[in-house]
Amino acid sequence: MWAWVLGIIVAIPIVLIGGIYVHNKTIGPVGWARGNTAKSLREQMKDPDSMVIRSSYVVQKTDDKGNQFIYICGIVDGKNSFGGYAGGTRFASKSEYSKSLDTFDTWSVQMDDPEQERTAKSVGMLSSFDSVYWNDWCVDANHPAIVASKSG
Repeated sequence: MWAWVLGIIVAIPIVLIGGIYVHNKTIGPVGWARGNTAKSLREQMKDPDSMVIRSSYVVQKTDDKGNQFIYICGIVDGKNSFGGYAGGTRFASKSEYSKSLDTFDTWSVQMDDPEQERTAKSVGMLSSFDSVYWNDWCVDANHPAIVASKSG
C-alpha cells in the first residue's frame, strides 16, 4: 500500500513539470510574447478582468546574430470607471528570443496616449508613440507605417 502512495506522490510532480515543459515548448517564443504582453497590459487596466485584446498581430525580425525579435501590436480595451468600454487603445510590445543563449525576455509593453495622439494629429505630426514604438516595431509588409497628415 505504501508503495502505491509513494508512487503517486512522486508521479504527480513529475507529470506536472513534464506538462509545463511540453506546454512551453509547444507555444514557443510567440506564445510566450503573447502571454507576457497580455499580463503586462492587464496590470495597466482599471478593470483587468474586462480586458479584451483585438486586432493584434505579430511582427518578427531576426538580427545578424540570429536573435529573434517578436513584436505584438494591436488594440486593447477594457471597462472604464463608468463601467463601459472606452473604445480601445493601441499597444506595442517587444520581446527577444536568443537561440544561442536559449533565453527569452519581454522588454517593453507600451500603450498609446489617446490625448497625445489627438493633439499630434491636430497639428499634422506623429505622436511620440507612433514615432518611437508603432512605426519601429509594428511595420511589416501587411502593416504600413503611420505618416503625419494635417486632418483639420
